[in-house]
Amino acid sequence: MYDPAVLTATTETRIGNAGMHTTLVFERRVRATVVRRQWLAYDTRFSAAASGKPEQVAHVFLLLAGRFVPAVGEAIPAPVAVVLADDEMERVGARSRTFRTDGERVDVIHMRFDLSELNVPVGLATGPLALAPSAWQAAAHMLEAPSACFGALLDAFAATGITKGSVTIEPEEPDRYRRLWEAIQPLYQTYGGTVSLKQLANSLGMSMRQVGRDAKELAATFGFGSGYRDALLALRLRSAALLLSAPEGTVAEVATAVGYGSPIAMARAFRDAKLPAPSVVQAALRGE
Repeated sequence: MYDPAVLTATTETRIGNAGMHTTLVFERRVRATVVRRQWLAYDTRFSAAASGKPEQVAHVFLLLAGRFVPAVGEAIPAPVAVVLADDEMERVGARSRTFRTDGERVDVIHMRFDLSELNVPVGLATGPLALAPSAWQAAAHMLEAPSACFGALLDAFAATGITKGSVTIEPEEPDRYRRLWEAIQPLYQTYGGTVSLKQLANSLGMSMRQVGRDAKELAATFGFGSGYRDALLALRLRSAALLLSAPEGTVAEVATAVGYGSPIAMARAFRDAKLPAPSVVQAALRGE
């Protein structure tokens, strides 16, 4: 077992009888997101793409409850595992293969690896991944205790040949990373918020120049593309797309839930991200 000294953050949102609880757990080489949902559907056609070009990474996507619906092919009930290319998960484009997950209850673990770490074929076209019972058991434990069981799932992947070997987690991160993450962590809970670099610097008692340098280094070290702000923007837009499927929700409620000042502001953000209007996404996810 690894020392669970990894960086984490959580967020929880409800709209009517629908809701989700999300936990982010990450270290330098692997990032995991655990999502537990009720009455919410997610379709990667409406996934805001992370900035930049597709990276040399792959995404192990485990569905422990709900159903997996590829754009081409039959729906598959949980449990199901797939290994996705970066342009099928983080940087979905017009030519990407897409999928949907839905159901009364949906439990997902999504783990991001460097391609060099994996022993298995990558891409939706390769079909579901055969996962050993021990790995599914470790995944079930991680659902209940994401941070404490993060390392155990990595061990199970290594033991069953999914990865090329155990991923070594840093025993302790530098104090500057932990202090900065503690200041950024609340932004994850509010889907990005509006905290400026100056406010972060003031809260840490540091100069803007130093905080900016540390934030850039943190993003580069932990694989957050061009920075934590872009990562938080993608999180906000993807959360909005997911919440638009709430059976009893309105576009205005979703805008408020993810921190936009108005439905107009959210619609502008969708347009800037080259997504359909929120009302169009809502109708598509609800099958209207």
